[in-house]
Amino acid sequence: MRIGDTFLRTDSDRHLWVVLSDPEKDPYHVLLVNMTTLTPLRERACVLNHGDHPWITHETCINYSDSDTVITTLELLLGAKDGGAIHLQDPLAAPVLRRILDGAVISARLSLEKAEILARQELIDI
Repeated sequence: MRIGDTFLRTDSDRHLWVVLSDPEKDPYHVLLVNMTTLTPLRERACVLNHGDHPWITHETCINYSDSDTVITTLELLLGAKDGGAIHLQDPLAAPVLRRILDGAVISARLSLEKAEILARQELIDI
């Protein structure tokens, strides 16, 4: 799996997950974020709309909060894919991925630990 890949979990298809860090640069710290419907209580650091990805049908935002982001390993992620626990979807277009990374920089909810993963890979400046 690569940066910008997306998938749905088989135990819940409510959220599209995004591989936000680069597993080729660090296979032991792979950062995942998910997309969810934009509501008044959600952070607006990165808002996506229909046309940004085939899965998106309405205003959607990226969950950067600790409870909605995951650090995993490439090995575990590939095991989940091979075991059928996740189903790959279309990867993100480069400009959409860049918007999500830019949103990570301004997010008030992304922890420093997770931002540092992106910074170490030179994907964002913090």
